[in-house]
Amino acid sequence: MIKSVRPQSELLRKYVDVFYVFCLNANENISYIAFPHTNTAISFFKNTSINREGDNIHIHPIVQEVDTYCVEILGKYTRPVFVHYNGGFNEIALIFKPLGVNHFFREEFHTLAPEIVQNLNDGAWVQFASTLYNCHDFESQVLVLESFLLSLLWQPELDAMYQAIEMLADTNIDYSIEEVASSINMSVKTFQRHFLKHLACTPIDYRRIARFRHSLGSGLLAPEIKKLTSIAYDSNYYDQSYFVREYRKLTNHSPKAFFESISVLDDNHIVWKIR
Repeated sequence: MIKSVRPQSELLRKYVDVFYVFCLNANENISYIAFPHTNTAISFFKNTSINREGDNIHIHPIVQEVDTYCVEILGKYTRPVFVHYNGGFNEIALIFKPLGVNHFFREEFHTLAPEIVQNLNDGAWVQFASTLYNCHDFESQVLVLESFLLSLLWQPELDAMYQAIEMLADTNIDYSIEEVASSINMSVKTFQRHFLKHLACTPIDYRRIARFRHSLGSGLLAPEIKKLTSIAYDSNYYDQSYFVREYRKLTNHSPKAFFESISVLDDNHIVWKIR
């Protein structure tokens, strides 16, 4: 159902985490819950209709004489998103590391993706979708994806933002927003404005998501299952009650219920709750 691969290009690995293809047969239906992530994604679809209703996304195939293609780009979100697939299609996606998507567009990320998920209205990307789906196996698709991305790659001035997200994701030192801004020689207001442009969320929300994602690695993906108190401590949650409150906000579950209900797919690359 899901197959993924890391980029072959060492250069692309700095910005792209993984490529994957998600396939369903015509008689298959699946729904899953996606949880907040510091990464973002761009997905390619062929002959597919996508309907958005608040936190729910409905995806189903359409039959038509002339093939059509659409490209979806994921923004930032701080609550669960419910995705419903009705089968008979495949999705080809690329997952960008934090800030990575900014290296492939001249427009600001917040302009491209102000909502949870939206159509990417970029002619070059939509045209490329046709080339991508003319490849008949995943290995060939990855090769043309890498070539396309390398043709777009550029180096915007993001050193300050990379330093900022590293500090915000630090689970050993709880830097204040003022300390992060000062370390990159910006006022808090300027820092928040630049952060929103390039990451489509506030620094505070980014830290919440980064802490949550770290707790997944500390708990679910660790070699041995840890106690919830250890997971909270390892991820720099202030106390157990704060840990529980944050999980309820980000997942709609208590930590215990969350870890008991989620599915880890494709060699730990994807964490969903399948419904």
